Amino acid sequence: MTDLKETLEIIRRQRNADLCDALDSMGLQDRYEMDTAMTPLYDGLRFAGFAHTMEFCKTDRRMPRLSYEDFDRLQYAPVSQGGYNFQNIDEIPYYQPAPDEVLVIDAKRLRGGILGSDNTLAMQLKGVAGFVIDGTLRDTPECLLQKTPCFYTVRSYTHPMGRLQLVADNKPIQCAGVYVRPGDIISGDDDGVLVIPRELAAETAGRAYKIQQKDRIGRRKKYELLGLPFDETVELME
Repeated sequence: MTDLKETLEIIRRQRNADLCDALDSMGLQDRYEMDTAMTPLYDGLRFAGFAHTMEFCKTDRRMPRLSYEDFDRLQYAPVSQGGYNFQNIDEIPYYQPAPDEVLVIDAKRLRGGILGSDNTLAMQLKGVAGFVIDGTLRDTPECLLQKTPCFYTVRSYTHPMGRLQLVADNKPIQCAGVYVRPGDIISGDDDGVLVIPRELAAETAGRAYKIQQKDRIGRRKKYELLGLPFDETVELME
């Protein structure tokens, strides 16, 4: 894992454009780019990390009319205790966040806010680098204020309890048109989300570094001719 972590640090310094060009140069066009419907929550969003995958589907355990007290007691209670917790399925353990992970969720673009302002903060406190969901983000105003590092395909105010249920944790999934395995590297920036298979990560990082360095040299010369002040995007890399 040490080598992969070193590779991750190199990837974090590359643009997705460079990483995609690197994959193209390896004969891998159009395999690892997520659907363009995958939207960054805010401009300037950038993260990369190791995929932890989850899959959700519609639940048949719909929430009936409840008193407020019963709703408050049962909405997050385990299913085994009569509750409606979208993630607490007895045979599938809770997700345990870890540093340098990106939580990648296939929720089939269904409504039901699996990610929101509170649970993303809790996961960030454990070191999670970002979130990618082919599904719903809610509490969007708060998430914007908090700069929650999230890509999503749906915004909605809907609660997931009684709408969705977890069906797989840390298993291979299809997310926004791309096959994602636990441990693959996920890279997100303003241009979208890219999946880099872990066995291709080192070669992809090395090629992307060369591509970006060449780009910086060329753009730096144009900055000089235009009299533009240098910024970090034209500083030559180590």
